[in-house]
Amino acid sequence: MAPEVFYARALITLVRGWADKARREGRNEVGASAVEWAIISAVVVVLALLVGKAIRDVVTDNVSQIK
Repeated sequence: MAPEVFYARALITLVRGWADKARREGRNEVGASAVEWAIISAVVVVLALLVGKAIRDVVTDNVSQIK
């Protein structure tokens, strides 16, 4: 499994745990905004990792062709 996928799954599991805990404690609406921001942040981080990996792969390929 790629590290990016592992980290994405870990973040999703963490956020789900926080959401479940908030629901059990009766904080459905108070924590909803924070959970939404956490999910958005996790998606942005995963996208940044994927873009970074794609750029690294292109650069590595081009460097190997120059040699």
